Amino acid sequence: MVEEKKAAIETETERNWTDLLPELFSLILKKLPEISNFVRCRAVCKTWRLSSSVSDLPPQFPWIVKVSEGPDLEFYSIALKNLYTIHAHCLSGKRHFGSTSGNILTGQFGNSDTFSLLNPLSNSEVSLPVLNECDLFMLPHIFSWYNPLSFRSDDYVFITECEGSVVGCKPGDDRWNIIRPVHGSQYHCYYFKDLFFRVDSYTGFTKIMDISSHKELYDVPPTKYGINSNISFRGPYLVESCGEILSVCHNQSNKWMDFKFSIHRLEFGNGKGNPCWVELSSIGDRILFFEIAVPYGRGFWLRASDFTGFKGNCIYFINRLHAIRSGYIHMYDIENSETILIDTPFAPFDLKNHITWFMPTLNLI
Repeated sequence: MVEEKKAAIETETERNWTDLLPELFSLILKKLPEISNFVRCRAVCKTWRLSSSVSDLPPQFPWIVKVSEGPDLEFYSIALKNLYTIHAHCLSGKRHFGSTSGNILTGQFGNSDTFSLLNPLSNSEVSLPVLNECDLFMLPHIFSWYNPLSFRSDDYVFITECEGSVVGCKPGDDRWNIIRPVHGSQYHCYYFKDLFFRVDSYTGFTKIMDISSHKELYDVPPTKYGINSNISFRGPYLVESCGEILSVCHNQSNKWMDFKFSIHRLEFGNGKGNPCWVELSSIGDRILFFEIAVPYGRGFWLRASDFTGFKGNCIYFINRLHAIRSGYIHMYDIENSETILIDTPFAPFDLKNHITWFMPTLNLI
C-alpha cells in the first residue's frame, strides 16, 4: 500500500503538463476570465501558448487607468478590485493624453505634432499622421476619440477641434481629414460607419455628414430635455450601442449624488424622411460607460450578461470636475434613477493626474 502511494506521488510529480490536450487547455482558459491570469497561463510554456490565441480572451470589464507623466501606469479593476502597475518603456519622454479603449494616446515632448497609440499590455505602438494645427498644451482638453470595441483599424477615428475645425484620422492614414467649422460653433462629435455626427452646442441640432465627401445628409432637430434652472445640464453625448446611435444627457442638482440621465435613440425611419430622436426608458442588458468632461464627453457600451455580478440598464461614468482634471466614478441605475459612488484607490482631487477608462486587450490595432 505504501509503495503504491509512493508510485502515485512520483507519477504526479513527473507529469508533463505540456502534454495537456489543446481542447482541455481551452476549457481551462475559459475558467480564467481575468486578463492577468490569462497571460500567466499562456506564458507557462510554448506548447500552451501555441494552443491558444489572444482572441480566446473573454470580454473584459473596463479598468480605470491613472494617466500621469512617466513610464509607470496604474490600472484598477472594478470587477476584481485589483490594482496593477505596468511599466511601459515606450512612454518615456512622452506626454499622455488619455485612453482610447485598449490604447493610450501619446505625444512626443519637443515635437508637438507627433502622436501615437500605445497598448501598454502588448507594448505595441502605432504612429498617427503628423498634425500641425493643434497646440500641445491645449490638446488634453480638446482631444476626443471614438471607436467601437472591435479593435479593427478601419473602425478607429480620432477627432479634435483645432482652431474651430474638426480633424480626424485612422491608424494607417498618411494625413488628417479636416472638416471646416460652421458659424464658429462648438460641437459634440461622433463617428460611426463612415458617418460623422456633429451636435451644435448652441442650437442643439445634430448634423449628419458623409465623412468621405463632407456632404451633409441630415440636420436633425434637438429633442426636448427636462432642464431645470436650479441644476446643471450636460450633454448631449453620442455613443454607438447595438448598431444604434444614442444621445445621453444628464442633469445634476446641488446635491452631490443627485443625477438624472436622459437617453434618446436616433431613429432613421428606414430612410424615409428626416431622422428624429426617440426617448428610451430602458437600455435592457446594456451598460454604458462615459467620461464626462466640460464641454466634451465620450463613451462606449458592453453587455452586462458577459460579466458575472453586473447588471444592465445602467451607466458608469467618470465625472470630470470643472477645475480639476481628475474625477469621481459613479454608477447610475436607469430603472430607479439612483446613483452610487464606486470606490477606487485613486485620489479624486489629484491635480497632477487624472483617471480615464481603459479596455484591457492583447489585440493589436
